[in-house]
Amino acid sequence: MKEKQEKKPKITEAVSAKDILICFATAILPSVFLFLFCFMKNQIDSVFLLGEIRLLLFSVVFLFVLLMAISQKGFFYKNNSHMGRFFVIFLAGILLVIGQSFIPDKLWLFLPLAVVLVLFSGLQVGVCAYILLLYLQMMITGADPAVFYAYTCVGMIGIILFSHLDMEFLFGVPLFSSLVLVFVAILTMEYATCGYLHFDAFLYAAINVFVSFLLLIFALKYLSYQVLHKDRDKYQEINDPEYGLLTELKKTSQRAYYHAVHTAYFSEKIARKIGADEMLAKAGGYYHKIGKMRGNNNLKNALEIAAEYHFPPQLVQLLKEYGGKNTVLRSKEAAIVILADAMVSSVMFLFEKDRNAKLDYEQIVSVVFKKQMDSGILDNCDLTMEQMKQIRTMFIEETLYYDFLR
Repeated sequence: MKEKQEKKPKITEAVSAKDILICFATAILPSVFLFLFCFMKNQIDSVFLLGEIRLLLFSVVFLFVLLMAISQKGFFYKNNSHMGRFFVIFLAGILLVIGQSFIPDKLWLFLPLAVVLVLFSGLQVGVCAYILLLYLQMMITGADPAVFYAYTCVGMIGIILFSHLDMEFLFGVPLFSSLVLVFVAILTMEYATCGYLHFDAFLYAAINVFVSFLLLIFALKYLSYQVLHKDRDKYQEINDPEYGLLTELKKTSQRAYYHAVHTAYFSEKIARKIGADEMLAKAGGYYHKIGKMRGNNNLKNALEIAAEYHFPPQLVQLLKEYGGKNTVLRSKEAAIVILADAMVSSVMFLFEKDRNAKLDYEQIVSVVFKKQMDSGILDNCDLTMEQMKQIRTMFIEETLYYDFLR
């Protein structure tokens, strides 16, 4: 995207006061729990103080990374608006660490912890949170360095594998690969600390893999059904061309209806191509100008209709980004709808002037993209230059479909 000219907002301006408090609470929790744990076991000594200082220093880094990720909307799957969810998961991770201090290190469940942390935050935040909790575990148990290295490897590989999941959320290969790694890492760790392998090592490794499998399946299914695809049924309902609201739009204005249908087609296809939320993009294509049903196509009318028909929160946000003067356009789906809307509008306008015109679609695409980028509306959106190139190519290749716009 083109270089930004405006001054970037400070972190404290881009993050709400509530989220800042949650971030501070999250960052300080490991140090508080370490103090309470050592105090209850009467282990307040120089070793504890040195470990507490190191933990606090790392917590400062973690806090900075967390605030930056929130300000830049760097969480996966739009988890930025659910900071409380990440706080609960991080707290559960600390309780897991405390509980694991009473069992053999070969049974520590750090793979599920690493994966859940990164999926409910982002790559940088997930890595920092994981290392922080792993270090807390080492401080509490005084485990051998080989244990730290083994679980660091397990966590990092798990994070990398699962951080590449798209909205389809096909996790079979990452799940199998990471579980195999856990089994190998535990045996390697045992050999590094004891110098040999015995039956118990294989048994512990098998138990760890089995329990990790169950926890990961539960966590991934929860994320899929309750977070990513929570509104899937609603999207399927409102994305049906025969949905009541769309049939009403057709009665109000056939031109607006067909414009919405064509915009939805392009929006869905583009979103699928670049890995965005295709159901959200398609709904945005259908309803981005739904305010026309109340007279003027303004945001106020669109939001009234959205509330009346119980649109999913992400679709409401898309409408705000599309039509709001004071709302910065950030999501890929909103940017897709704007580009699809502009392309459909341009082609329909030219065909209305001359139904039999032979259009140069590549030139039209170039003009549309230049106009949108020069306007600055796409400056802050999440689309990459590579994705913009893919979208441009797709518009150029859709020559046969444009005949439906005549």
